[in-house]
Amino acid sequence: MKSLTIHAMDDQLAAQIKRRADELAISMNELTKQLLAEALGLKVASVGQHRQDFEAFCGKWSQADLKEFETNTSDFGIVNPADWL
Repeated sequence: MKSLTIHAMDDQLAAQIKRRADELAISMNELTKQLLAEALGLKVASVGQHRQDFEAFCGKWSQADLKEFETNTSDFGIVNPADWL
């Protein structure tokens, strides 16, 4: 196993890594390894998420699907002035 030291890490980035690691009850080191592996395509996203469970629904819309969705939901943007009273 190799070790890696990250010099001059931005305070905001370090705080985000710490916050996320605390949320997941894992070490900052473990979180960083998971994030690097995911970013490099070495494993499916697993950092506190279950993206693979929803993979069939993510990013799979065609232009026709989008058009159909927008057509079917266009009424949601209409506000009836009588409802303001």
